Amino acid sequence: DFGARQEIMLGYSDSNKDGGFLASNWELAKAQKRLAAIGRKHKVRISFFHGRGGSVSRGGAPTGRAVAAQPTGTVAGRMRVTEQGEVVSSKFANRGTGLNQLEVLVAGVLAHGVGSHADVEPKETPEFDEALEALAGMSQASYAGLMAEPGFLDYFNQASPVAELALLKMGSRPDRRFGASGIADLRAIPWVFAWSQNRHLLTGWYGIGSALSSFVTVRGEAGRDLLARMFEHSRFFRLIVDEAEKTLYQSDMEIARLYSGLVSDSHAAGRIHARIAAEYELTRRLIGDLTGGDLSARFPMFKRRFDNLRRQMDDIHRLQVDLLREVRTSPGMADRKRATDALLVSINCISAGLGWTG
Repeated sequence: DFGARQEIMLGYSDSNKDGGFLASNWELAKAQKRLAAIGRKHKVRISFFHGRGGSVSRGGAPTGRAVAAQPTGTVAGRMRVTEQGEVVSSKFANRGTGLNQLEVLVAGVLAHGVGSHADVEPKETPEFDEALEALAGMSQASYAGLMAEPGFLDYFNQASPVAELALLKMGSRPDRRFGASGIADLRAIPWVFAWSQNRHLLTGWYGIGSALSSFVTVRGEAGRDLLARMFEHSRFFRLIVDEAEKTLYQSDMEIARLYSGLVSDSHAAGRIHARIAAEYELTRRLIGDLTGGDLSARFPMFKRRFDNLRRQMDDIHRLQVDLLREVRTSPGMADRKRATDALLVSINCISAGLGWTG
C-alpha cells in the first residue's frame, strides 16, 4: 500500500540549453524512471510536475502524445503540467476548446496508467534504451561542439535580437542573471526566444543529425534497422523525431543567413552559419530517411498553417534585420526610439506566426 506521495517538478528549459534537445529529453526520461523506482522501493507514490510547454525546445508537444511518451510506470494516474501564457488562449479561450484539452489530458493519463501501476516494475527495453543513450551522447557532443566554436557567443548576441528582447518587458524575471553576460548565465526562455526570432530554431533539432549519422556509420545496416524499429515502437523516440521534424520545417537557413550578416566578424559569421546549415541539411536528410517522406508531409494541418504564413513572415524577418541594424547604429535618440518601437512589433509578429515565444 502506497500511503505517502511526493511531487517532483521536472524542468525542460535549462536542460535543453545545456545539452540540446535529444539529450535533454532523454536525461529527463531517465531521471523519471530512477525516481519512480526509488518511490516503489520506499512505498512512496511519485507524482511528476512537468514544467513544459510553449516551444518544442521547452517541452511543448501535442498533449496526448506527450503523455503517451512518458516512461512506463512514471504517470500512475496522476500528472501535473504547466501551460505557457502564449498558448492559453488557443487551448482555453472558450468552453469547447478548454473541455477538449482537459479530455485529452485526462484520457492520456488514464490510458498511460492502464497496466502501469506504481507498485509494478515497468517492462525494460534495454536495446532501445542503449541506443537512445548512445544517440543522446553523440547529439550532446555535437551541440557542445557548436557552443565551443570560436566566436559563437558574439554570433548569438549579434545575429539575434537577444539583447533587444529585454525591451519587451515580458515575464517576471530578467533575461540574464545579475551581472552576467555568457551563455551559461542566460536564462533559458530568451535563449530559445532569440533562436526562434532569427529562424535558426536550433534548440529544437541541433545535434540529432550528427547523432543519427554516427549511429548508422558505427552500426551499419543493423543500426539502421534498429532506428526503424524504434521509430515504429518507441513512443518517446517517435515524439522526438516528430517534433524535431516540425521544428526543421519552420527553420530557414536563408533567413538565418540574413541575420548572420549583422555579425561584425563576417569570417566567423560565415563559418558558424555554415556549420549550423550543414547540420540542418544532415538532420533533414536523415529524418527523411527515417520517416520515408518529405519534411512534415505527415503533418498536413501544421504544414498548411505555416505555409500560409511563410511569405509574410519572411518579409517581417527582412524588415527585422534592417531594424536591428538601425537600432544598433542609429546616432539619434528619436530615430532609435522609432526603430525600437517597430522592432518590438516585428518580434511580436514573428512570435505570433510561430505560435510561441520561447
